[in-house]
Amino acid sequence: DFDSDKTFKQVCDFFSARLEVIARDKGYSADTVYAVLASGVFEPVDMLARCETLMTARNKEPELFEDLAVAYARANNLRDAALGCDIDKTLLGEPEIALDNAIDKVAEGVKSALAKGQYNHALEFLASLRAPIDTFFEEVMIMDKDEKLRTNRLRLLNRFVAVFKDVADFGKLAG
Repeated sequence: DFDSDKTFKQVCDFFSARLEVIARDKGYSADTVYAVLASGVFEPVDMLARCETLMTARNKEPELFEDLAVAYARANNLRDAALGCDIDKTLLGEPEIALDNAIDKVAEGVKSALAKGQYNHALEFLASLRAPIDTFFEEVMIMDKDEKLRTNRLRLLNRFVAVFKDVADFGKLAG
């Protein structure tokens, strides 16, 4: 029997491997290439443009870039993807409301920027999440004893991580 899912995965893996070689031959770092490929980009021009944008941003503002990658990795490590992204806004405190509002704004901006191929603008939108996620991590006890609060906060982290996923897997860029 023909397994279309298996064949699709094999074709994607083949293209991903070829794109990786092309990007590495052009001088992009392995972690940058892996981060972009993890976002599901298989169109070569798009993939290379994203690699270029990430490398440029990383070289231009290394501290901001590293802070974002670390914040992403921290959120990604704490979150529970199985919980989904639907939050109960009535359970949110001020830092959570600020983060939730920032995520909404950034998600729209990233979507628009990606549709126009403006990857640098997408990164600028993501960078604007630094302050609200830092405040969230500093002021909110994510793993609260109250299960409803804990679950809601983990879902908020799921929302945070999801905004990044269409651009690149920033967890592959941390460190």
